[in-house]
Amino acid sequence: MTSFFVLDPTGRPEGGRATLAPRPRSLAGLTLGLLDNRKHNAGVLLAELGRLLVARHGVGRVVDVQKPHFGLPAPAEIVEPLATECDLVVTAIGD
Repeated sequence: MTSFFVLDPTGRPEGGRATLAPRPRSLAGLTLGLLDNRKHNAGVLLAELGRLLVARHGVGRVVDVQKPHFGLPAPAEIVEPLATECDLVVTAIGD
């Protein structure tokens, strides 16, 4: 008889509590990170969002980065500079 191991695809989080990051009162002068997952249209969406946040809310600098592959997590060499250089980061999934 063959046995099977079934994975639960519902993505239930493991235990523990999380808190939201503090929100800035203003975006003026802040550094915004944009993390493109490389799926179709993600870069277009993020570029326009970055442009609007600079024009309308005074974001000081925009750091654009791309993951090497949409199906894999962003590697540490991409995530760490975003975490240390940016005041906030936005990522998008295209399609």
